[in-house]
Amino acid sequence: MNWLPILGALALFAIGLRLSALFSGSETGFYRVSFLRLNIDANEGDPIAQRLCWFAQNPSYFVATTLIGNNLANDLVTIAISMGIAAVFQESSGRAEIVTTILFTPLIFIFGELVPKNLYYRAPTMLLRRYCRWFDFFYRAFWLVSVPLVAITRLLEQFSPDRNKPAQLVLGRKRLVKVLEEGHLEGILGNAQKQLVRGMFNTAAQSVRKVMIPQAEIKGVTRSTDTADIIQMAQQNQISFIPIRAAHQSEWTSYIKLVDLITSPSPIIPAVYNMPRLQIDYSMLEALYVMRNSSSAFGAIYKDNVQIGIVSQLDLVRALCSSNGPLLMTGSTF
Repeated sequence: MNWLPILGALALFAIGLRLSALFSGSETGFYRVSFLRLNIDANEGDPIAQRLCWFAQNPSYFVATTLIGNNLANDLVTIAISMGIAAVFQESSGRAEIVTTILFTPLIFIFGELVPKNLYYRAPTMLLRRYCRWFDFFYRAFWLVSVPLVAITRLLEQFSPDRNKPAQLVLGRKRLVKVLEEGHLEGILGNAQKQLVRGMFNTAAQSVRKVMIPQAEIKGVTRSTDTADIIQMAQQNQISFIPIRAAHQSEWTSYIKLVDLITSPSPIIPAVYNMPRLQIDYSMLEALYVMRNSSSAFGAIYKDNVQIGIVSQLDLVRALCSSNGPLLMTGSTF
């Protein structure tokens, strides 16, 4: 018996089985790996992480390479079995090949599919990084075949009703929670960040009325109040931003800073800062966004063009950072 064809068939079978394990495992690892961790490593200059991030940004090429690789592995295994049967049985009607293929199927499934997928499921980052160069080699080797597949996929995507939705750019609540959980597991987010996100989920969409200071409870001064009286009032109420209004008006539309009163020479009038107009139906996050854009410590809240109160930026931040929901505060300090 000539052993060379048998050894060649065994070698070809081992190569096909190994390729099946590589591509099947990589497919599972790709959907299990922490891309947050990879992005951090990539930003630090890790070339393997940068390559894996490129595949994450171009999933069509990854999927095409995986599909081609799995088909190639299956073909090699089939050819190896046929070669082995032909070497052992000089003349075969085909029944021996069918029986042998059936007998080898559990072996192929266990070591070419099941075991690799379980290993990549449990340690996706380590295994993807270890065999990234091999996968990249096959991506380049299959490039001429994968490009038409990717082109067909993108052509079919043109007929999808969701093609204009920026799905990859919008973080939904579940996806954001998953990212934060990964960050906590990777050691880059602590309890403070988790508490902040929990508070934002609980309060961000709630009305700004929750933390509004009603007109009757506003601690402020008029434009004619003496500087010494303003400083004394601010110290008594422990506030560093003082709302002001005209002497004969009820609307609080401006504020001054305590530090300006203390540091400015007496002849110089300290700067007066205007409050942005906010509507009562604004959410806390919308109100904070407007106030941040205008760099304002206070916002004037209106309902039907009538001012009903003000809100401080600090109260909004405290409410959003509170995991138990908004806290009502009426003496904001900055």
